[in-house]
Amino acid sequence: MPNKKNPNTNFMVSYVKDFINGKTERFAFDLDFNHHLTERYAKMEHEYPEFADAFHCCIVESGVERSESLSDSQYKNLIKKQFNELFAIEADGFF
Repeated sequence: MPNKKNPNTNFMVSYVKDFINGKTERFAFDLDFNHHLTERYAKMEHEYPEFADAFHCCIVESGVERSESLSDSQYKNLIKKQFNELFAIEADGFF
């Protein structure tokens, strides 16, 4: 799990979690996600490289980039599924 020494990783995890938990609407999430990812991804790689790679694979490639034709609820469910997959990978000791 990301920790205090990983502020950029923590931010992105919290950002996605806020969307999943309904604290952020889809339009706001979509508008800001790529901006935050662009600003923070290189720092995430420095903080926690394995988690950053898994985040990109699970959340970006298998989630956000596959959302165009999904309804809001389908999109949220997909991001939630991918978020859970990300932490299942970590819990299994993959990195």
